[in-house]
Amino acid sequence: MKYDHDEIIEKATTLFWQRGFQAAGMRDIQQALDMRPGSIYARFQSKEGLFKLVVEHYADNSAKRLKQVTEARSPLDALYHFFETALTGPDEQRYMRQCLLVKSIAELELIGDIAKKAVLESMQTLKAGFRNIIEACIEKGELPEHTPTSTAAEWLQNQFVGLRAFALLQDDNQTTIKMIDKVIIDLKGQWPQQTH
Repeated sequence: MKYDHDEIIEKATTLFWQRGFQAAGMRDIQQALDMRPGSIYARFQSKEGLFKLVVEHYADNSAKRLKQVTEARSPLDALYHFFETALTGPDEQRYMRQCLLVKSIAELELIGDIAKKAVLESMQTLKAGFRNIIEACIEKGELPEHTPTSTAAEWLQNQFVGLRAFALLQDDNQTTIKMIDKVIIDLKGQWPQQTH
């Protein structure tokens, strides 16, 4: 039987996103991918090898979405929409409100060095994406010129990660929307001039 690589990675992404690395056993993987153990090991060498591909796939998709925000006519409006889409999805996809990478960070000591490296590199990729958004907003006059790019990018990424955990627990999307509004307001505000 021929297996479509992208389809396999999508199914594995859903499984790991829902269950986490540790809780997803080989039997779960076999069932989700509809593959025999031998085929899985021949193709991915290990559960960790499969997880590494899942993390890279997730980071690539996230980076593409962040690039679309950067290239939008109004990066700030596109950023708002990016947050809203990620944080207020349908209940049957509630697990997607949580960041797969952050969920993986909680299991870093369990996932093995190869997958661990992929998670940490992916977080840096997303940080660069947020930095590009800040730069685009400054360039288009949507943020003040004196906005500290690196600090603002780190802050924005932290806000996004935190809101993903917050949104996971909310029954009412309106509460999450108010928090997104506050992030955008704060992003346009004052920044400390020096660190203590």
